[in-house]
Amino acid sequence: MYLLCSCTEEIQLDYRPIDPLYVIEGHVSNEGSEVVITGTRDIDDPVLKTGVEVQSVVLSSDNGIKETLTYREDGTYRSLSFIGIPGQTYTLTVIIDGESFTSSSTMPGITEIVSTRMRWEEMMGNDMLHLIVDVSDKADDINYYYYRILRNGKLFKWNVMRDLDSSSNSVQFDISCMNRDKAEKNDPEDYDSILFEGDDITIEVRAIDMKAYDYLFSAKLSGQNHSNPVYDFDGEVLGYFSAYSSTSKSFVFHYSDIED
Repeated sequence: MYLLCSCTEEIQLDYRPIDPLYVIEGHVSNEGSEVVITGTRDIDDPVLKTGVEVQSVVLSSDNGIKETLTYREDGTYRSLSFIGIPGQTYTLTVIIDGESFTSSSTMPGITEIVSTRMRWEEMMGNDMLHLIVDVSDKADDINYYYYRILRNGKLFKWNVMRDLDSSSNSVQFDISCMNRDKAEKNDPEDYDSILFEGDDITIEVRAIDMKAYDYLFSAKLSGQNHSNPVYDFDGEVLGYFSAYSSTSKSFVFHYSDIED
């Protein structure tokens, strides 16, 4: 299966001004669990709100496992022992000022990045640098993905997509990353969208469920139509909860490695 993907450069979601609400962003993965709770972020306020400590943050699974997460700092609750298992459904329950907010998510199967390569491709008269990522896909149903590219540890690109071809055991991401003209002009105003020789690059691909896909897809659209994403929790809080499997690969960017 071959997918052509454009990219949105930020997943730092700017929640629009409404009555004050909490924002809960949590996940369970094959690497551990984390929940971050903050106040509403105003798009006109460049300073992020500090995290908040709440009454209770509990993760549970449909096989009876349950854990109360410990508060760390700046609104973060984390567990390295609560590991996601493919096929299990997980529920996050957060109690704030006596009110309970819940969301559930089912963890998809494990995927693996098989290979990565980069090449120039002409698009509408412009040479664009594409990152080609081949990922194993062993599930037999519709699959949903979120990917992100980190450049020197900071978010560079992200997007979500779905694979409708359940007969294939692999999926290929074709990610448009950089305009050649901008790279050659080297204008400081374009530095956020340019890869430089020697940059440390990490590509992470997460297999997510449909509910997480719907939320993140709406979050991407919210940046265009100036609205908040769809609600994911039972109760009036923003944010989302996702159980996912993650695979990643890192490399150093060199122009000499780009295919013609």
